[in-house]
Amino acid sequence: MGHGVLRPAGVPELRETKGRPLSVISTAITVHFLIGAVIGANLPEFHRRFGAATVTKAGALCLATGVLGWAGAAAPWQLSMPSMLSGAGWGGMSAFALYAIVSPWFVRTRPAALAMAYNGGSVGGVIFSPLWVKAIGTLGFSIAAAAISLVMVFTVGFLADHLFSRTPQHMGLSPDGDFPSTPATSVTSPSAKPLPGLLLWSDHKFLTLTAGMVLGLFAQIGLTAHLFSLLAPVLGAQQAGFAMASVTAMAILGRSLLGSTMRNRVSTRTFRN
Repeated sequence: MGHGVLRPAGVPELRETKGRPLSVISTAITVHFLIGAVIGANLPEFHRRFGAATVTKAGALCLATGVLGWAGAAAPWQLSMPSMLSGAGWGGMSAFALYAIVSPWFVRTRPAALAMAYNGGSVGGVIFSPLWVKAIGTLGFSIAAAAISLVMVFTVGFLADHLFSRTPQHMGLSPDGDFPSTPATSVTSPSAKPLPGLLLWSDHKFLTLTAGMVLGLFAQIGLTAHLFSLLAPVLGAQQAGFAMASVTAMAILGRSLLGSTMRNRVSTRTFRN
């Protein structure tokens, strides 16, 4: 949902109805993702101190407040605080959070489980992209943002209280549906060495993997943030929304295939379907 205000219809809406220069919007989007990255990098500590459920609910509130700020900003400078709030909310509920919430429940089938969990967000993108366009066209930007934010906060709050607050240990269960007496399966490579804190940045494998991810996400986010604006004049707003949804659908397909065939402890650098 955090990306919804930024990419499918939000960018052209901010430009057309709010008169925001593209440079201002791009800067605010950059701040959004930078704040989200910082929050995501520190998410394990937040989960340890406050619990996954509490952090997730706080993320939902930050995201909803930020989205309302994006929709209601009356001047370009007023996008600064909403971008930080939406970024913090996105960081608290992004892939980092999914991994932390899902991982305790699965060991042997963790790649497939994580792929399915990530697909949940992608399915939301398939449904949300055309819905967001329709909601803005019917209700207006501000009312659509308020309605969707309200639904999101209540939905995430319910899930956090009833699902995210539980772990297999709290329920007397073992990962993968095993009996509690089943020996635990390790997913850590025997050659793995813990590198806490800043020591991680001395590992060239981590640096090169991070660099590849950064470049890939830079290209992906840069394209998707403006793709709707490029397609809408040619296809129309609603059809452009469906085109954005199809991009997400392809991500679901690829992630599902990869997750179902990837084995535990396999090197992600050398793995091939």
